[in-house]
Amino acid sequence: MLNPEILKILRKKLKRSENTIRKDISLLRRDFGGLPINTVAQIYAHKHKTSVISKLTDDERSKLPNFEVEKPIKLIQKSRGKYKGKQLKLLVTFKSTDSFIQAHIDEVNRCYTYHCYTAAFILCRKIIENMLINIIRKKYPQNSQANVEIYFDTSRRRIKDFSEIISNLKKTSDFGVDQKLLERVLSQADQFKDDANDKTHSLFHIVKNPKELEDKNVQDIIEMLIRLEKNI
Repeated sequence: MLNPEILKILRKKLKRSENTIRKDISLLRRDFGGLPINTVAQIYAHKHKTSVISKLTDDERSKLPNFEVEKPIKLIQKSRGKYKGKQLKLLVTFKSTDSFIQAHIDEVNRCYTYHCYTAAFILCRKIIENMLINIIRKKYPQNSQANVEIYFDTSRRRIKDFSEIISNLKKTSDFGVDQKLLERVLSQADQFKDDANDKTHSLFHIVKNPKELEDKNVQDIIEMLIRLEKNI
């Protein structure tokens, strides 16, 4: 049961109705199956740049995902090298062990800082696509052609189009308790993919307002991808 004190805090801080908050937390809980509802409420609060962690029991706190219990990452950090002297604004805070994905994340943040929003948008799509491919490679061992062809066109020897990869994953039912999380990831990635394709292929789609990029909640998509990969 959702703690009434948590609900009261969220109503006051977010200026939203009780029904809206309950509905939002209920929808978010689908992505974090098995977590206590008050734990999910803290994740919800965190996504809206606030906190209700003081109202959680020790057990509820212990179940918070890593990105919740780690020390929050500042939204500003110092640039290095040729970018020295400029403060970077972080659109994406994930630290990847994959050096190529991390290089793309760093570039996204530089583009975001220097108002190159169209470039940042396209790079975010590339990050999401490659993280999804890493999940496929981990979930489906590359010891059969069928597994490889989920994401790789063996006849043309190249990665398949992102839309085809998403379509192939939508046909699977191999993720058990994380199936709903996969569906949520694919839904978000599909929407982002369509918008990013416009930015890539159309001369007239230029992102001039950072809110257009921020509203895509790239960090949320990445956090769901992280959780999905951890559970494989």
